[in-house]
Amino acid sequence: MAERNALEKLDIGALSPEQQEKLHHFKSLIWRKRTGNNVMGFYREGLVLSLLIQWATVMSQDVMGPVMPDRNQSTVDFPKLPADFREMAKKLMITCFKKGYHVPVMNNSLNSSYAQTQNQMMQSPISMFVELLSSLSPSFSIPLSNQSNDTADEKGPVWEIVEKMWNCTDMGHMIELMRNTTESPRCLMRAFVAPLSWLAIMQNGTSLNKEDLTKLLWAAKPFLETMPPSSFVLPAFSQSSHLAEMMKVFSEMFSFLSEEQRNEIIGWVKERVAQNEFNCSLKAPASSILPSKPLEKPTMANGSSVSGVSQSRPGAEATDHHAMNVRTCPPGLPWLKARMLAMMGPFLSRLPFEEAKTIPKEELCEFFRTPDFSPSFHNVIGIQPALGRTLFQRLKQECSSSDNFTQNMDRLGSLACFFDGAMSLNLNLSRKLLSQIDACKNSEIDKVKRQLVQNILEKDDVFSSSPEMLQSLGSSVSVLPLSKLSRFTPEELNNIFSSLSQAKWSPAQAKTLAQKLFEATKNISSERLLSLGSMVRGVASAVLKNVKAKGLLGNEALETMSEKMSSLQRATLLDAFRRDVNASELVKGLPDSLLSSLSLSTLEKANLSSVDQLQGRGWTPAQSAFLLKKILGNNINLSELRKLGQAVQGVTCEMIGKINRTDALEMAQTLNKSSAWLSRVQIRCVAQKLFASLEEQRPGYFSDIKNSELQAIPALLLIHLPVDKIQNLSDAVCPAFMEKMTQVNLTFLPNSSPARYTLTRKAIGCLKGNVSVLSAAEVLTLGPLVCELDPAWISSLNPAALNSTLQALASCQYIQQQHREHLFRLLTGTYGDPANWSEVDMRALGPLLLLNDTAVEKLPSKSWLRSYLSDLMDSLPSQPVVPPPKEFRSWLDLSALRRKLFELKTSSTLQNRRKREVAVSLTVMSTLEPTLIYIEDLKQGNVFWTPTQLSKMTMQTFKDAMSTLGEINNYSTEQLAALKAKIVEAWGSVSMLNESQIAQLGCICQGFSAEELGNLSIASLDTLEMLTACNFNQTQRTAIWQAFERVTGVSVPGLGHLETMGLGQFICGLQPAQIDQLNSTSFREAVGAVGRASCRLNVTERLKEKAVAAFGKPETWTEAQVSEMGNILAGLSTVELGRLNSSVLPFIQRSAIPLIPSDRLAAMSVSQLKALGPENAAMVTEAQRAGLRVDQKSALDEAVGLKTARAEVSTGNTSTSSSGAVPATPLPLKGGAAVESMTGCVLLMQAMVLMLLRYIL
Repeated sequence: MAERNALEKLDIGALSPEQQEKLHHFKSLIWRKRTGNNVMGFYREGLVLSLLIQWATVMSQDVMGPVMPDRNQSTVDFPKLPADFREMAKKLMITCFKKGYHVPVMNNSLNSSYAQTQNQMMQSPISMFVELLSSLSPSFSIPLSNQSNDTADEKGPVWEIVEKMWNCTDMGHMIELMRNTTESPRCLMRAFVAPLSWLAIMQNGTSLNKEDLTKLLWAAKPFLETMPPSSFVLPAFSQSSHLAEMMKVFSEMFSFLSEEQRNEIIGWVKERVAQNEFNCSLKAPASSILPSKPLEKPTMANGSSVSGVSQSRPGAEATDHHAMNVRTCPPGLPWLKARMLAMMGPFLSRLPFEEAKTIPKEELCEFFRTPDFSPSFHNVIGIQPALGRTLFQRLKQECSSSDNFTQNMDRLGSLACFFDGAMSLNLNLSRKLLSQIDACKNSEIDKVKRQLVQNILEKDDVFSSSPEMLQSLGSSVSVLPLSKLSRFTPEELNNIFSSLSQAKWSPAQAKTLAQKLFEATKNISSERLLSLGSMVRGVASAVLKNVKAKGLLGNEALETMSEKMSSLQRATLLDAFRRDVNASELVKGLPDSLLSSLSLSTLEKANLSSVDQLQGRGWTPAQSAFLLKKILGNNINLSELRKLGQAVQGVTCEMIGKINRTDALEMAQTLNKSSAWLSRVQIRCVAQKLFASLEEQRPGYFSDIKNSELQAIPALLLIHLPVDKIQNLSDAVCPAFMEKMTQVNLTFLPNSSPARYTLTRKAIGCLKGNVSVLSAAEVLTLGPLVCELDPAWISSLNPAALNSTLQALASCQYIQQQHREHLFRLLTGTYGDPANWSEVDMRALGPLLLLNDTAVEKLPSKSWLRSYLSDLMDSLPSQPVVPPPKEFRSWLDLSALRRKLFELKTSSTLQNRRKREVAVSLTVMSTLEPTLIYIEDLKQGNVFWTPTQLSKMTMQTFKDAMSTLGEINNYSTEQLAALKAKIVEAWGSVSMLNESQIAQLGCICQGFSAEELGNLSIASLDTLEMLTACNFNQTQRTAIWQAFERVTGVSVPGLGHLETMGLGQFICGLQPAQIDQLNSTSFREAVGAVGRASCRLNVTERLKEKAVAAFGKPETWTEAQVSEMGNILAGLSTVELGRLNSSVLPFIQRSAIPLIPSDRLAAMSVSQLKALGPENAAMVTEAQRAGLRVDQKSALDEAVGLKTARAEVSTGNTSTSSSGAVPATPLPLKGGAAVESMTGCVLLMQAMVLMLLRYIL
């Protein structure tokens, strides 16, 4: 019986047809013999059966020799396919086609054959591979007749390999089969198998042997290179060999990974090393952080898994489970041994600063001496300055003598970008280092390059003025002052054209070079234009008018080139293209950097009639609104919503409101994937639609919501849940709620929103136990809500939790105003006077110094402090052209930081000074002379030079630095006077300036009188565009326009759309009567540029009249038109403003709102004010608000997001009013305990005291 069972289980399908027939014959013979009762026959049967089984097994192994691996090795079964596997595989396979690989059309007989086999082989995923190949668009296929002879057989190489893949019974054999195929079939099969391979790694973890892991990793690379950060999950390995194999692959794909993924890999490696080598875990047990009830798996509307591969994050679960059985690692774990440093490779460039400081000296130096060191830092970009400087200094001081170190700089790779002491190098070493740091991009590299170039020029006087010098400098030629560059002839510059094109040039430098290179050129070829690099910024728009579309349109290099161009240059280039191609061809061939400059009138002529044509393009909000209205009207379905990409910016609240309530959740999840493009008003509308739909489907939905239901709601929307519903959420959903809070982005809420407080209180309620016993890990589960914690609550934490919480606060984008003073006292009480902080403490807590300007001013002069404050300034986001309203603005005030940085950079000594030296220091500062090195290093910080210091600048320094000084638009009147005196000293009179000098002077021209400005020689729109970034008053604008009008002889009616665009803010200098003379067609084409100017009211009103003539009455204006018109909307009359359709109001540019006269804004209805949207409503000034009625103010608050569902939100012993003020009362000390009882006791005691006092008195 046993033999029979074994025979039944034998894989007959693995045998050849002849072997199967013989086996069937033997089986029939034996079964017939068993019908007799001969005992000897029974034993004979058993013997025959045993021999038969052995034979069949041998035959099976013979046939499957190439299929079945040695059973002593592990095999990896095909994992179960996740729900969204088909889409993942299809997406990766399409990338093969985009690389030029094709698949032959499958003939009907093959298709039928595979379809029949599919039903029999569902245990293998290859059936889906065949299906995907067959279903891909015909545009990716080539007919058999068009193939080369070696591929034009009946099936083609892909289909031959497919047939072989049917016999694969495990992943290992399938991967081996792929590796032995030609490139085209291999790309397609690898794309298909890549997600499966990664899933197999995740599911099998430590059970894989090294050979299988290597195969799977090779196959998984295409999937890993495209995996989004949100889906990036790592396996839980225990073997060191596995870790090394993983890191080899991750190092190869380092450039494909996001910063988030790189950091996650570093943490993953450290956790593996901690568990394997130190028997400890870096993570606190999961059960100590959240309630023990398991988190339910969320049900998605489309049935797909959240992570794309694995819903359950197996790697993370394994780590947490292991962490529960081992101790928590102590701080400062010495895990970075030389072996690990070599394994980390390029990931060393992303180590935390603290880790680099604590690498044992002997381990670091041993690694430095190995061959693995140089590849680890070869062409690695994006190293954090603090890390780069630390590693560089340690290697220099601890691992090498000074002379030996400088002689072997080529081993440093990208760490050479952080070289200091350049002035001490000799001529040869200066040249060597200059060539090595050519590709560096860190903020201080320009200063190092200037020092090296200065070295070279000073130590070789003959060489300094020769053409060979230019060639030797490479791209560092850009640090030469314009005065030196202008001495070279066009021929000499053309000889080093490749170096010039690779350098980074300022607009003024680019203009000077372009004028030299194309002195008498009216036309420029497309090849030459594409080769200019950043010098293209200096090509005159008049030259670009003559460019041909051929050779440019559709060229991949066009995007890089156009990104370096100005707005006027891009518009001119588009105008040139439009002469050669129609609108449809133009839109199809444009890169995103040019597409955004395309006018609505041109888009209107393009043949765009399907949302499929919108995918993957970089549309602006106005373009998105226009195209969706044109293609879809006011209705949109889920299928269309998924295809929009960046065009989602055009989805209106009206469209959102019309989506079926049963589709609301899926709609919300779909839009959540495009959150980077959604506006605050869109998010608000989606949230309101979703919450209302859920309540309609089940009344009281949020009062009894389940974990899985809460998990399905995107965190982006959950923060907009009305505060009373947040308060009433059950404690049972704490696991899902806390997970969501780690994902929230609080910048979508107003700074004064009551929801911030309510969400924080709810989250604290989910933390069980007294505040004093909460661990650091538990507090940090609050995620961004840490930023909302009251300092009184924070002060009750134990020391470890307090330290980690304060460090987390340093990353906050906003801290409540009423918390700042108390928080700074807590900070200094914990860490002491900031003037005495160590570098480690400063880097952990530095941004919190901005809570107190005085503390910043009192910081000592230390070299590391200067470096840190520079890093901090560089890391902060740049301010937008139109500052956001106060309710959505960061809390950081950088004025004190900028001032301190100026002092540190210009101080004559960077050593610690004693108190008695302060007076001497102040004297030195007052007599400090601006040098070219200082000015180029300070950039915008040059605004802190005193008028006296500016007047002491040498004439040569001023001429060399004036383009840098001219980029600052907020000089004081006294500073401008000092700089103007320098101009007079250099050229005798302002009227003597040529146009090139005017362009270089830039905003220094703000110091000229109206008469002086009127006499300037300005003949180019490019010069006007450079000046439009400056802050000229109305009289000055008029004078500059008149100067341009006088020199060019242009008339207002003769201004084309490019001239109208190029005027920029100087269109405000036209007289109202001249505005009426503007050509309506040109105005319509240029309205987007005109709308960015902020003119006085009488000019804006005339511009509005032109808009009415071009677009019709205001009540007919669309969302796209309103968005394009910008500040022109401020010229609408009271009646016109009141007639605007509410649906267009969120599309008004926020810069226009403060320009609307108060009496006109007050004429808007309550419904209109509510429809403004959060940002526009928040832009209303106090003066405008003062003129509103009570109901209008309430509507405005509701639009901003400050008005709650109820008049007041109870917060224990205080309340949050509808104005949105957040109470300063400390949060409850016990996470889930109520404070009402304590409040009641206090009130009772107060009442008793009052009664007693009344009795006594």
